[in-house]
Amino acid sequence: MTNLHNTVHQLKDDLITSLQELIQIDSVEDSPQDGKPFGEGVGNALNYVLKLANDMGFKTKNADGYYGYVEMGTGEELIGLLAHLDVVPTGDPKQWTYPPFKGEIHDNKIYGRGAIDDKGPLLATLYAMKIIKDSGIPLNKRIRLILGTNEETHWRDISKYKEQEESPHYGFTPDSDFPLINAEKGLIQLKLTLNEGADFTLKGGDALNSVPDHCEFTSTQPLTELQETKDVQVEKKDDLTTIVFHGNSVHSAKSLKGVNAIGKAATFLKDQNIHTKLLDFMANDIGLDPSGANIYGDFQDRVSGKLTINMAKVDIDDSKQELFLDIRYPVSKTEEEVLSLLKNKIQQYNLDYEVLDTLPTLHVPEDHFLVKTLRSVYAEETKLDSTPLSTGGATYARAFDNFVAFGAVFPDEEKLAHQRDEFISIDSLLKCCIIYSKALTQLLEN
Repeated sequence: MTNLHNTVHQLKDDLITSLQELIQIDSVEDSPQDGKPFGEGVGNALNYVLKLANDMGFKTKNADGYYGYVEMGTGEELIGLLAHLDVVPTGDPKQWTYPPFKGEIHDNKIYGRGAIDDKGPLLATLYAMKIIKDSGIPLNKRIRLILGTNEETHWRDISKYKEQEESPHYGFTPDSDFPLINAEKGLIQLKLTLNEGADFTLKGGDALNSVPDHCEFTSTQPLTELQETKDVQVEKKDDLTTIVFHGNSVHSAKSLKGVNAIGKAATFLKDQNIHTKLLDFMANDIGLDPSGANIYGDFQDRVSGKLTINMAKVDIDDSKQELFLDIRYPVSKTEEEVLSLLKNKIQQYNLDYEVLDTLPTLHVPEDHFLVKTLRSVYAEETKLDSTPLSTGGATYARAFDNFVAFGAVFPDEEKLAHQRDEFISIDSLLKCCIIYSKALTQLLEN
């Protein structure tokens, strides 16, 4: 491994070609087929990587298209790598500068859907395994690269894996940021309901994991003097008034940095003396405060920061009143604490609730050998600060105990996952391969 940099650069053309060919497989989830439960494209991407790994001399497995894995080494201890082959839709391909499923190279960057999320990092780990295998390093532990196929939606791949396979003892996913993420907040998504209609409509938001950037109110009720701004548009037609509120959309995990259009609407309608019990809860107890201080007080910890509560979607009309919440809570707190405080508050408004989805917290302490090893490798290779990060987002690391997210986006790079014109720079791809090779070598020797 003394000539690791040279070895990686000797493999550069092969790695680039592999990534281009993998990007050219449209692996957006689609209708199930025999042996391809998440669609033909996802299945083809899985088969491509398994064939590539077979040609490299690795042991492989395809579990009926739900997942695959690539393994080397011997011994009881299992080091896990967890990456995924499915990608999110591209939107209108005509809006891309370069085609999303061509893998074209421009300005030393490989463009295409999945380039950074997560096909490029996945192949960087596979080639790191090849480098270790070809180096002749004693392998008294096993390394298993688990190939996920359903990360972008329901994680049914990991559920199936955990039903059928042994869990790694520790490991990482190359599907987030460097230096590493060792703390991920818990997640609760809920629906609040008031079983009665209203004499107005209020609709806003699309996805539960996004702060809404629009909300529309429509009513025949008389309103006080209305002033338009760049964020509030008013339209009057006969006796009908429509008001559109605009906010600033960010991921729910970053709610503190966004501006919630539903919160804007709720506080405005309160000032207009428009009330329902659900609307009163929205205005009085959340409003424009994504920390939910009126419900939770000072609910935070040193490791992962403040709780956030996002009014992600609202649907009020003459037959129903529904509000959808996305809550990300600190790693030192519990789901029971979060729900108990919320229930105490919504009972005052006679609101019902339904839990739609949950994810547990993740926290691997800084003194854990995995964290210390990965930090050391990253600092040595980049000469950058290796202080671990926390996030309100959810990575594959939550799937197993003693897992963290390790790369593949470097601190000075734009986060392009799920964005138009997604790419990975070739320099970063090679640097990831070097870092992952060093990390796995040290974990084998630990």
